[in-house]
Amino acid sequence: MAGDVPADERILITLDDLGPETDARPGPPGAPELPAVQAQPGGGTPDAADLPVPSSEPEPQVIDLAPDDLPVWGVRRSTATPAPTRAQHGERTVHRYGRVRVLGRPVDSAVTQALRGISADLAPGDGTIVSTHSLPGGLNRTESLGVEAFRLRASEGYRRRKRSRPRDAAPWDMAHPCTDIAPPRGAGETATPTPTPLRALANGLLADADGNGSGAAPAPLPTLPISSLSGYLEGSVAVGLILVEGPTPALRLTAAERTKIVAEVQNGLSWYATQNPAAELTFSYDIQIVQLPTPANPGATDLEAVWRDPAMSRLGYAPNFDGVYDYVEALRARLGTRWAYCAFVTKYPLGHFAYASVGGPRMVLAADADGWGPDNIDRVFAHETGHIFGAPDEYAGAGCDCGGSWGRYGTPNGNCDSCAPAPVECLMRANTFALCRYTPSHLGWGHGVGGNPVLIQSRGLGVRGNFDAVVPSAFSGLTHVWRDNDATGAPWRDPWQTAQALGRVDAVTMVQSTLANPGPLETVVRVGPRLFFLWRDSTGAYQWRPPVQLAQGVGGVPSLVQSRLGARGNFELLAPAADVGIFHLWRNHDVAGYPWSTPRLFGANLGRVDAVSLIHGTLGGGAGLLEAVALVGTRLVHLTRGQDAVWRTGQTFAEGVSGNPALIQAQYCGARNFEVVVPSAGTGLIHYFRDNNPAQPVWSGPRPFAAQLGHVDAVSLIQSNYSGNLEVLARVGNRLHLLTRSGAAAVWSAPQRVF
Repeated sequence: MAGDVPADERILITLDDLGPETDARPGPPGAPELPAVQAQPGGGTPDAADLPVPSSEPEPQVIDLAPDDLPVWGVRRSTATPAPTRAQHGERTVHRYGRVRVLGRPVDSAVTQALRGISADLAPGDGTIVSTHSLPGGLNRTESLGVEAFRLRASEGYRRRKRSRPRDAAPWDMAHPCTDIAPPRGAGETATPTPTPLRALANGLLADADGNGSGAAPAPLPTLPISSLSGYLEGSVAVGLILVEGPTPALRLTAAERTKIVAEVQNGLSWYATQNPAAELTFSYDIQIVQLPTPANPGATDLEAVWRDPAMSRLGYAPNFDGVYDYVEALRARLGTRWAYCAFVTKYPLGHFAYASVGGPRMVLAADADGWGPDNIDRVFAHETGHIFGAPDEYAGAGCDCGGSWGRYGTPNGNCDSCAPAPVECLMRANTFALCRYTPSHLGWGHGVGGNPVLIQSRGLGVRGNFDAVVPSAFSGLTHVWRDNDATGAPWRDPWQTAQALGRVDAVTMVQSTLANPGPLETVVRVGPRLFFLWRDSTGAYQWRPPVQLAQGVGGVPSLVQSRLGARGNFELLAPAADVGIFHLWRNHDVAGYPWSTPRLFGANLGRVDAVSLIHGTLGGGAGLLEAVALVGTRLVHLTRGQDAVWRTGQTFAEGVSGNPALIQAQYCGARNFEVVVPSAGTGLIHYFRDNNPAQPVWSGPRPFAAQLGHVDAVSLIQSNYSGNLEVLARVGNRLHLLTRSGAAAVWSAPQRVF
């Protein structure tokens, strides 16, 4: 594990990577590329090692830089074992420095720590120390710094400093915001960024969702333009890192300081990649070292312009803010990325030690991060990158409030220190690698769901009854989206995040209870082997309450219902055990405090159960029976609990399925059939139903549909008040799709992308 981010990372060098990428500066559109102007310490021309040397290799080749006597991915290689020539399972490129790639895959930090406690030789990522001695032709400046930065992050000394970093989790204590608004392109020679309190930016910036004018319409605000350079933090991002040095030793960076800065940037952006793997972030770098003859001028009105303008001139651009725009645009074109921004790092005097333009195109950092120290540059850089992609400050000194409309989805700043009832840890609030429920939305993380979705049609929320859906986020906690069924076109509203303190959530189940009016959203989630309960108020602030642990030793997908048992309707909960059988818990709503029962195991004869779906049916007389469908391997088994409170195994009615089943009792006329939708083991979904009219009901099916979705991972099913339609919410990879079957025609619609 390089640095202190929860990821396994390693270095690969691709000798033919994307053609002859060099350290040439990106020129204005249509202009030829010229060698970068880099004054060396003490003057003179660049050293030969700093210049790109073209490879003479005729065939594509990938070199693994890990020495043969070091462990790679937890396995010690012998000298006879060839180096791997392609990305391993789950890996993707996180950082690109020309021909140098840092490949990474997120890991559970608890697992990593456990492995470290067993053996250093088995620890993931401990094989990340690199060597470049055998590389034909050598590396150029950007590539060399990328490798040396990675080498530094892989060292024990670097990790030790991260474990004891100064002011860890301390609030950013600046008495002002660290944001401004960049002047518009073409504003002229003397145009400068405008420092603006957050309240004046409250309506934020709505990014073009696709970067090409096809996304959401911008808010009607003249003060903050749509960002075409850094709309949202997904996909490929070009990062121009410009190290600006002056003529005196106090204004110069040592070689070690340069490497440290690059390592800190690498560490901070690696952390973003681990938080939402579905965002598929890849950061491609251009590193420029510019030494100026310009002396420091602490009394200047515009401290940034003192060194920024001559630095842009030295790089071949206009000596003003237009030059910054041109550099970033050219960088994006040359590196072929979706987004781009640049970061100036310098020892010249600054008004603030770190600041950025909301929406880009640049940030500025002091090389020593002021009182926070060099070991916190990674978090400072990540914080300022948040601003580049639309996230606001959350510390009180920035003048924040809990309103506004920020980032891609126009989400309010609900974790602001000044007004949030219980602000939580967040990178935008304090020196911590954590995200609150709002920041992922500010960053534009619309992609990225995992686990199983849960869909309900709410009561009392909207005239028609809105659709509410929760699903585990790909990064952490839950994503909550809802469909406004009273609005024209019934649009899905933007996602909210909650329970991120739980980390990665594996599975979820939810009901709307009758314990208040119109009814809270009551939710149980599984995180590893543990179950947690949380709920959201359906009036006022619509606030999610913190999760409380219910049980442990569980696995698979649980299922929660509010039954008709007890005067107020108890909760009944089934959860697959981690080994064999199913646990049953219930919550007594007729007793103060609503206590949960002790879990009771049943169905051990089934073996390992992967998922379960529970309803309180109307059959069997009296209050009705608890009915469940369990996924056992690739089979579906029907289970029933009678009036004697004994669970019985019924018919196995399906084969060749995967993913969680979704069971409901339909409200059609007659005896009310059971309806089940489940992912196929191959492609699409399968529909089963049981006709409950005969004395001996029989399951019917399979009826496959939605093959166009490919393999479906998980599913949820309801019957809505839209003419009794069946509504299915299906997860395919990291995306959600809605399908509808009309009650009259019994034909399934084409899938509709939710987000």
